[in-house]
Formats: sequence, C-alpha cells, structure tokens
Amino acid sequence: MTREPLALLVEENADRCVVVSVRGPQAEIIDRGPRAAAPDDDDRLTQDLIGELAVRLGRRLERGEIVDLVDDRFRAELVLDDGTRLPGRPSDVLAVTVREALPLEVADSVVDAVGQSYSELGGDRQEPARQAAEQVEEMRAFLEQATPQDFARPPDAGEGRPSGADPG
Repeated sequence: MTREPLALLVEENADRCVVVSVRGPQAEIIDRGPRAAAPDDDDRLTQDLIGELAVRLGRRLERGEIVDLVDDRFRAELVLDDGTRLPGRPSDVLAVTVREALPLEVADSVVDAVGQSYSELGGDRQEPARQAAEQVEEMRAFLEQATPQDFARPPDAGEGRPSGADPG
C-alpha cells in the first residue's frame, strides 16, 4: 500500500483500467480540474503556461499519452498538433492534460501489461449501488412515518435481562 495519491485511468467502453501513482503537488492540480478559459494571474498555475506557450508558438496541445512502461515506471508524453512529442513525468503530463481538458491515451501495450479490472477494483458496480439506494429509500420511508415512540428503549434496554423481567 502507498500513501501516494493514485489516478485511475479507465478505458472507455471497457472494464480495464491502469492505476498511476501521482505526486502530491500534481494530484492537487488534477483535483482542481480544467482551468478557466481566461484565468487571472492568481488562478494561473505553472502547468497552464505550457498550453499558453504552445499557442504563442503557433501550436496547440493535442493530447497526453502514457506511452510505455520501463522498469515498472510509466513513460508519458504531451503531443502537439504537429506531432511533436514532449516527454514528461506521468504526473506532470496528467496534470497538464487535466488542466487543458485534453484527451489522455494509454498505449495498448501498457494496458495489456498492467491493466486491471475496473469492476473488480470496485468501480461502477451497479448492484451494490442499487442496493444502497434501496436501503436509503427504505430508511427515508420509515423516518417519514416514525414517531418518537418508535425510538423508545426496548423492554430489555440491551442490558441482558430477558424481556419482561423484574428489574427488582
């Protein structure tokens, strides 16, 4: 187990996912989500400068990619619209990808090597979610009709005496 933040990259229309460890500062940036269309200086993050720089150079960021797995370490790249590739740490590429609202691709060879079942990890399991929702609805229905007497102490008050015994 790790205390590092994790990013769960889930394959579209499939049950496979890849778990990527993300450095703390990048996790905070990812958590902030996409940047505003016109951020003021207080909202602009270092990662935002990469997209802005690309535009000023006549390019735009097209996507992020997890391209390889070497010695149990992911390799990632930012891809510009002209095909230029900029290698970076996976957590940095993820942070820029999220901030710029770009697609993120994971190479098939990487998913084949370390992909896991998303549903087995607990993702989008409909059955427990439906059961929990039904339990919540049952509780709401009970509470709507409940009176204070419904919450009175039971006869044995949980003290181990048989019901109706003289406390004497």
